[in-house]
Amino acid sequence: MRRALIGLCAVALAAACGGGEPALPADTAAGATSAPATSAATTSVEDTASVEETTPGPTQVSGTALPKFDQLEDDPAVGRTPPVVVGTDLLTGEAVRIESQGRPIVIAFYAHWCPHCQAEVADLTEWLETNELPAGVDFFAVSVLEDSTRGNHPPEKWLRDKGWQHPVMADTSALSVVDAFGLASVPYLVAVNADNAVVLRFAGNVGPTELAAFFATLLEPSG
Repeated sequence: MRRALIGLCAVALAAACGGGEPALPADTAAGATSAPATSAATTSVEDTASVEETTPGPTQVSGTALPKFDQLEDDPAVGRTPPVVVGTDLLTGEAVRIESQGRPIVIAFYAHWCPHCQAEVADLTEWLETNELPAGVDFFAVSVLEDSTRGNHPPEKWLRDKGWQHPVMADTSALSVVDAFGLASVPYLVAVNADNAVVLRFAGNVGPTELAAFFATLLEPSG
């Protein structure tokens, strides 16, 4: 399964990242590589074991942080248990818990000012008007690197205007989620299997059809 996921992401990387050119500032025209994050990963995150899953509240993170992402092959995060994120859905006000509940999960990280994230969200929401992602995988989004001085702020208005239909949580002002998942650039994806182990992390645009295939591959029996 992991080899198939890497193959899908390798195709997407070749199509979206301009052959590995350096990342450009967020306000540069779309079509270049993913935009850089602004925080290095930490080694641990706060414990939120007392937070109730059914109580909407501010975003909190628990568990052990993943190492900062810098390579698709031989990623040291693979096989590790990802951090747990709890908080409130920006679009519905309901409680959200980002954690495998015996099902694979995919977490997408977007920044409202990033042209590559804007293109990804627009393509995905347009595609979902006439298609569906495969059932059996839970899909979450996290709004990261919020900046009120840059475009498409606030992020919840941007996502609502685009017709986003999946749970989306905001990172904290201290970039707790960025640090916990080892994010180095956006867009960014983390795939977790039904056993709650990271199987792949990927930075760059994926596209809706590749994402659908990505979901289907996660549902294939391991081994």
